[in-house]
Amino acid sequence: MNILIVSESFIIRDALEEIFKVQLENENTKVIKMLHSQSEVDNIDFIFVDIRNDVVNQIKIVESIKKTSPEKKIIVLDSRKRGSVFKKAIKIGVEGYVVDILDRDEFIYIVKKVMSGKKSYEFDLIQDMLNHEEKHKKYDLTRREEEVLNLAGEGFNNREIGKKLYITECTVKKHISNIFMKLNLKNRKDIISYAKYNYINK
Repeated sequence: MNILIVSESFIIRDALEEIFKVQLENENTKVIKMLHSQSEVDNIDFIFVDIRNDVVNQIKIVESIKKTSPEKKIIVLDSRKRGSVFKKAIKIGVEGYVVDILDRDEFIYIVKKVMSGKKSYEFDLIQDMLNHEEKHKKYDLTRREEEVLNLAGEGFNNREIGKKLYITECTVKKHISNIFMKLNLKNRKDIISYAKYNYINK
């Protein structure tokens, strides 16, 4: 099996290369700092991607890989435990999602599990996602309110949101007011925090 390890951290690159070559007895292991294009994985079967930096670009490339080569197995490492990134990765179809590597044996177990065709995700993130989905059903935001919430989370003001959605600033204010009420939020800062975790890059 041809394996690619992607991480800007030389510590992670060196440690994982040693694990794959020694513990998993796989000599066909290549390490790089960052994914730049899909051509880098043409002859690769298994990809381990550390996305702690340049998250948006790395996730986009992973998504492109999965669209054209769904048979390639991918494990994502996200040390910051970002719910929005996790949901995006699940939607893309990655086989594994690891928040941190604390135990060598546990990591080897996860890798072998994914290599065998199964999936492995962080339990806490799955629980958070399920809890959010349950809350979302309860609050029942409209599609337009979701769009406004997402843009607000990205830092756009009411006027900018209105221009992007082709609605008046007054209408945006009405949607913001509904979002406050439905999600029990108090101010704009709460909206930004909520949106960043639950909606951005959904």
